Amino acid sequence: MLRLHEVLVLLVSFPTIETLNTGLPLLGKEMVDYICQYLSNVRERRVTPDVQPGYMRAQLPDSAPVDPDSWDNIFGDIEKIIMPGVVHWQSPHMHAYFPALTSWPSLLGDMLADAINCLGFTWASSPACTELEMNVMDWLAKMLGLPDKFLHHHPDSVGGGVLQSTVSESTLVALLAARKNRILEMKVSEPDTDESSLNTRLIAYASDQAHSSVEKAGLISLVKMKFLPVDENFSLRGETLKKAIAEDRKKGLVPVFVCATLGTTGVCAFDSLSELGPICDAEGLWLHIDAAYAGTAFVCPEFRLFLNGIEYADSFTFNPSKWMMVHFDCTGFWVKDKYKLHQTFSVNPVYLRHPNSGAAVDFMHWQIPLSRRFRSLKLWFVIRSFGVKKLQDHVRHGTETAKFFESLVKSDPLFEIPAKRHLGLVVFRIKGPNWLTEKLLKELSSSGRVFLVPATIHDKFIIRFTVTSQFTTREDILQDWNIIQHTAARIVSQNCGLHCISSGDGTGIPNIIAEPSSDVISNASQLSPDGGKYKTPSRQIVVQPKKLAVSPSTCVISQEVKGQGDPLDDCFPEDAQDVAKHKLTSFLFSYLSVQGKKKTARSLSCNSVPVTGGLEPCNPKAAAADKESHANTRILSRLPEEVMIFKKSAFKKLIKFYSVPSFPECSIQCGLQLPCCPLQAIV
Repeated sequence: MLRLHEVLVLLVSFPTIETLNTGLPLLGKEMVDYICQYLSNVRERRVTPDVQPGYMRAQLPDSAPVDPDSWDNIFGDIEKIIMPGVVHWQSPHMHAYFPALTSWPSLLGDMLADAINCLGFTWASSPACTELEMNVMDWLAKMLGLPDKFLHHHPDSVGGGVLQSTVSESTLVALLAARKNRILEMKVSEPDTDESSLNTRLIAYASDQAHSSVEKAGLISLVKMKFLPVDENFSLRGETLKKAIAEDRKKGLVPVFVCATLGTTGVCAFDSLSELGPICDAEGLWLHIDAAYAGTAFVCPEFRLFLNGIEYADSFTFNPSKWMMVHFDCTGFWVKDKYKLHQTFSVNPVYLRHPNSGAAVDFMHWQIPLSRRFRSLKLWFVIRSFGVKKLQDHVRHGTETAKFFESLVKSDPLFEIPAKRHLGLVVFRIKGPNWLTEKLLKELSSSGRVFLVPATIHDKFIIRFTVTSQFTTREDILQDWNIIQHTAARIVSQNCGLHCISSGDGTGIPNIIAEPSSDVISNASQLSPDGGKYKTPSRQIVVQPKKLAVSPSTCVISQEVKGQGDPLDDCFPEDAQDVAKHKLTSFLFSYLSVQGKKKTARSLSCNSVPVTGGLEPCNPKAAAADKESHANTRILSRLPEEVMIFKKSAFKKLIKFYSVPSFPECSIQCGLQLPCCPLQAIV
């Protein structure tokens, strides 16, 4: 019997059908088993890598191998070289940015698409690629409650949907189409004016909370982009837009495009479509909607109030690759008039023409690149495997989990939540000067146990906490909150003269950590739908295994604020002892790679904080004591019983919609009891 590396050599040297059938099943099974093990145990891994730039250079040869390497060596290098530098986006302790989820149907769909490897630039280049995409995009539009004008198959529609690589690309495509359409209109009255001169007069708008990709689209298209101020809820309002349009028309500029954001990067705020839409319609501006993260939530009818005004939109985009468990890349993009895309991107060399040109949809006219992947397969697999109902359950679970974290933050007087929570994103900070929250984020990032990123609102430095993984449990949230809470307590106690109390072993502990009440825990545990509201089913309960190791010495409750101003607000002078006085820019803009004067941060950088060292225990001296003698002081043992339990029916609900009913054989092939859910063993 051939060994794996011998099979690989045969496969590389003699790529025949016989060797493909011999080698691929063996190697494929080994890789599938590894993927199953990785996803099942990802919560046990350090979230962010403990490496420095260039770490991989010394581990790789200077040049590519001349002769084939063995599969054993290649496979072994995954853990040796690749995994030490991976940020584990599927981890329940990954709370940075927005979700980037995957699932078994998505993985299997792309496996098939990669094997077919068609390039669907025209209908003729692969009819199934084009037609499946058209039908799935209609499915998705109906799932979200989008207008009929965005459907391919509707008698009153001249629009439709297409899968792009990213929302960034979709926004650029929309802006280029709006620019081309307006220039053609201007050429009617100014036929002798050069298009480049007309382009210099165009101006587009977005809120100052819009993603950085909007600014980049303006740079690429050479269209001026004006970022408008938002209201107290971080929403762009109609009056602000109307005023800006009037001012720019007086300057001789030509307004052409508005990008409205549903679910901003910083705080998940929503621009007012119901106010912006009529203004865009009256003024003749292209209204583009960026719902990159929040778009998935619209599968739930209760979240569609944010879509009021969608009937005025010229284009709409969101990422199934964020929250819908369809892995990157997969971005839905719809337009109400496909011919405005054609006039912008249509190029027809003779070698791309076919007998059905004009009669069939050729997606090469809907995008910037020519070639395109068979992306609709994985989306089709996911929608069919989960169904609309289970996708709705998934969104509601993420939202309720975020509510639970929000309740924990609110229960501690050390922290504040400076912006309203929407969906799965909570923003918080330590009360007081910005450097406290900056220091908290740096220490959390250095620990590698939880990954968070910052933003700023009204010159306040904030930390974003997003529920990203579909496998996140209340235990995971409590573990992350414990790390955050104790790290903050140590920072505050080291830099402010707060009194300490004895923990029973003579060790002083800052009297500032508040534990959540039983009401907070129970109110945040609502998971099952019931007539539009959610309540915990009253059935037999199951105690979860405790994975969280807590220091024997823990900080105790202090609820001393009684109708007075919070003492922490004035506790920290900007020139506090042992802390160098510095502005907000000291950490934030180095983190965001922004130089020069302070300005509104519209998006998050992908640069991570250097990861070094580990998280110090809240009390190192006490942590060294015997654990048994201090068992009664553990934070989890003192919390109400409801904190550490899940209703059995809630587990079954999670398992039900995280399993993949269309692929029952996966559990046999990969060795897991369920292909998508590690919770089965607990029930």
